[in-house]
Amino acid sequence: MNKKVLGAIIILLVIVGAVLVFKSGNTDTNSVNKSKGFNMGMISILSGDYAAVGENVRNGAVLADEIYNKAHPDAKINLTIEDDGFTGGKGLSAFKKLSSIDKIDALINVSTPTIDSIYETVTKANMPVIQMGEQGREPSDDNVFGLFPSSALSEYDYGVYFKNKGVKEMTLVYTNADAMVRFVEAFKKGFQGKTTEFKIDSAEKDFRTHALKVAGNNPSNIGLFIFPEQGANFMKEFLKIAKNKPQIFFDANFQSGYTDYKRIMGDLTVLDGAIIGTVDSTVSDDFKKLYKERFGTDPGFLADIGYDAFNLLVKTRDADGKVWINNVKNVSMEGVAGKIEFDSAGNRKPKTKIMIIKDGKISDMN
Repeated sequence: MNKKVLGAIIILLVIVGAVLVFKSGNTDTNSVNKSKGFNMGMISILSGDYAAVGENVRNGAVLADEIYNKAHPDAKINLTIEDDGFTGGKGLSAFKKLSSIDKIDALINVSTPTIDSIYETVTKANMPVIQMGEQGREPSDDNVFGLFPSSALSEYDYGVYFKNKGVKEMTLVYTNADAMVRFVEAFKKGFQGKTTEFKIDSAEKDFRTHALKVAGNNPSNIGLFIFPEQGANFMKEFLKIAKNKPQIFFDANFQSGYTDYKRIMGDLTVLDGAIIGTVDSTVSDDFKKLYKERFGTDPGFLADIGYDAFNLLVKTRDADGKVWINNVKNVSMEGVAGKIEFDSAGNRKPKTKIMIIKDGKISDMN
């Protein structure tokens, strides 16, 4: 067999594999083919805190977009992606550009600061919004749907875990932002024990002062609900100062910010024994394979959710925005990251999992 024939066969197999993975997202290709295509916007975090996660989400959506457009050349979807730098002001500007210039029909948004800054505007628009990060406010029955399983519900589960372990007191360190405050309150409801709280402003740079205050409290248990760069810098200082290493707990912000902790702290074996509250997900092998073929690496955290977000909007698409929103509310589909259904407030129920840091990596407890 000559090289040209072999190459053609390989290309054909890749295309077939791509179509199969797209179908595994349970997209109704018959209904999609009747569409004339549409404009989809994405505001991701491509710089600043959580940039690694934002890039993963973007890559997942880009992969889904490329697969779809290859299969539907006569009904292409125009995906326009903007960066918010994990800031509400930049996110608001990005949304204004997407809505006024790019004329988007639907939006995928990643960060909490952006959804908080555009909420009043976007909920007046006749378009579905697929949201990744938790909202600062309590979710309600509107057009914003939390595709990443609800963090607040997970926080409650983490609190119950420590209660059941017999922990009576915990020192809580958290970023003073609306979403983090919600997380802490949910944790406390599950925990029901005594808490001592230390807030850190989102713009804070002097982490030694905060570390001194917390270390002076000599905590036996410490829980962090904090942006990853802040958390990493705080822990660097705290571990230098603390006379005794407490039992450390990180919520799922550590899971999403692992790359930042690694970049700032270096060898994470200093955190060995820390307990991590995570949101469990199972990613399909087909998606992993196709993602690696496209980007040359395994899919990172939330890449699967970016892929599913794109396919969810395609599956539920209707020219009437109100009908489209209602279709999302009532959807039941299998994505590459599991089943997608929403409760009455647009939340996807999480499956929480408690893990531990071993040899500097997030690992199973056993």
